[in-house]
Amino acid sequence: MAVRVPIRRLQQHASEVIARVEAGERVEITRNGRLVAVLTAPDPEDAAWERLVEEGAVDPAADQRGGLASWRTPRGTPGTKLTEALERLRDDESDR
Repeated sequence: MAVRVPIRRLQQHASEVIARVEAGERVEITRNGRLVAVLTAPDPEDAAWERLVEEGAVDPAADQRGGLASWRTPRGTPGTKLTEALERLRDDESDR
């Protein structure tokens, strides 16, 4: 459920409002009673991508795939060996 916060309260208590968003709440910002913005936590995939960038694991400038959302999960059934999954991925990459 969303909580509505007037813009003046957001200005005066920004840290408190952001803490609520970090806790998973959706915060609707209003001006004169009219909805003007919505604050939500980032999508988990976006947050994971940001962590990878911060850790230096990926270089967004060099990424041609369009971020984490476009990365494919290796095909296979549960119990598939990692080497088999990697071989399939490499085969897929060489087919492009």
